[in-house]
Amino acid sequence: MSTTTFSPVAANERIVTLDVIRGVALLGIFLMNVEFFNRPIADLDAGLPLGVTGIDHWAGWFVHVFVRGKFWTMFSLLFGMGFAVMLTRAELAGRDFFKPYVRRTLALAVFGALHYILLWAGDILFAYSIGAAFLLVIFHARPKVMVFIGVAAIACGAVLGGLTAAGVAKLPWPPFLALGVPVLLLGVCAWALRRQPLKALRNLGLMLYLVPCLGLMVVGALSPQVPQAERDRVALSEAATPAKQAEVRKDIAETQKARKEHVDEIANEARVMSKGSYAEALAWRVEHFPKQASQDVGFALFFVTGMFLLGAWFVRSGLMANPGAHLDVFRKLALFGLPMGLGISVIAAAIATTHLPGQNDALFQFSMGLSLLGNLAACLGYVGVVVLLFHSRWRAWVAPFAPAGRMALTNYLTQSLVGTLFFYGYGLGHYGTGRAWQVLFVVVVFAVQLVVSRWWLSRFRYGPMEWLWRSFTYLRLPSMRQQRLQPA
Repeated sequence: MSTTTFSPVAANERIVTLDVIRGVALLGIFLMNVEFFNRPIADLDAGLPLGVTGIDHWAGWFVHVFVRGKFWTMFSLLFGMGFAVMLTRAELAGRDFFKPYVRRTLALAVFGALHYILLWAGDILFAYSIGAAFLLVIFHARPKVMVFIGVAAIACGAVLGGLTAAGVAKLPWPPFLALGVPVLLLGVCAWALRRQPLKALRNLGLMLYLVPCLGLMVVGALSPQVPQAERDRVALSEAATPAKQAEVRKDIAETQKARKEHVDEIANEARVMSKGSYAEALAWRVEHFPKQASQDVGFALFFVTGMFLLGAWFVRSGLMANPGAHLDVFRKLALFGLPMGLGISVIAAAIATTHLPGQNDALFQFSMGLSLLGNLAACLGYVGVVVLLFHSRWRAWVAPFAPAGRMALTNYLTQSLVGTLFFYGYGLGHYGTGRAWQVLFVVVVFAVQLVVSRWWLSRFRYGPMEWLWRSFTYLRLPSMRQQRLQPA
């Protein structure tokens, strides 16, 4: 893919700008994550908890509207920018890109798996590694081969599914669809990228992110806006035969069983993390990791890969190569993205902030889709604000975020270590701390991270985990110490 239209300049400035944004994103992610050091991960998609009042309610509402979903998207955007920076530098220098990035992705997958199992089940690094693998496929795979494999797999799944539905035999059709859909989608993305190398990055990124958002909204809007119990009563009354009634009762029983199992799963996780030993928590995470890894595939295919592609567009278009020369673009992002994104988030919160299973399922689903839509606009607006601040007289207020951003992986993992040791039962046991105190905890810990990051980078070139990641990527141990000039 040609890069002759791009002229990356001011490399130091570009790196600092990205690191400042990354540091801000790190704070936002911590503000969101801290809630789930005090609440089961299984309850992640339930919105705000019921029964919270006073300052804790408003702290939770503030994070829900202004923070949640806005900063993992920003972090994903930055990951895509990093991919494009690495690719562009490799192209300009004539170096191999594929093998080092494969090693980089594998290392990230290992970090993510170990983070999930050893520290905290809210890990996003493993999903990022899947998204990075998808990104490599889009950039390097042969589109025609991918499309052929995808179509063939979907066709096999459809035929086997049809035979199963007809009662001919019980055939394994779901794996074919599970393989065919992502392969076809990635193949189409790879084809589009070959046709329009720059425009496709932006358009594909937006498409991948927005499709599930709009899907949630459409399904939520079209689904019956009545409680599950009423829907069950109507279904039973409309069943024309005893056999049909038995079938409806079976479906109702299965739904109730699944809902009870989910409630039990939430209660069990809360018990283990609030009162259990580290061995119990470790065993719980080992048991649940395979399920989470499989769920990460769908999340990574649409949301993560979409943001990665959008981030790559920011770099390949030249916007992040020299952001100071494109402040008008970032001003538009701030002026339109932030009010639009936060406005949509406020509307989504007004529609539904808490999921009450069996009562407001459709309404909450619509609200989730709307909120995800707002997250993208707000994320871009936040990026615009940070870039404008960094290139203004307010630079001194955001520049301190840069060292934390340069050590983002180390700081992210440290937040999980400190958070679990402070809140979980096998640590200091403050599980269930109120939301307002959680926010204060984040502010204090992150302030310490800002100071420690600056101190560390005044002596060393990389954060500890960044050094390890870089070593695995390039298969050599880079110098850790800062080189100091010797006096004449």
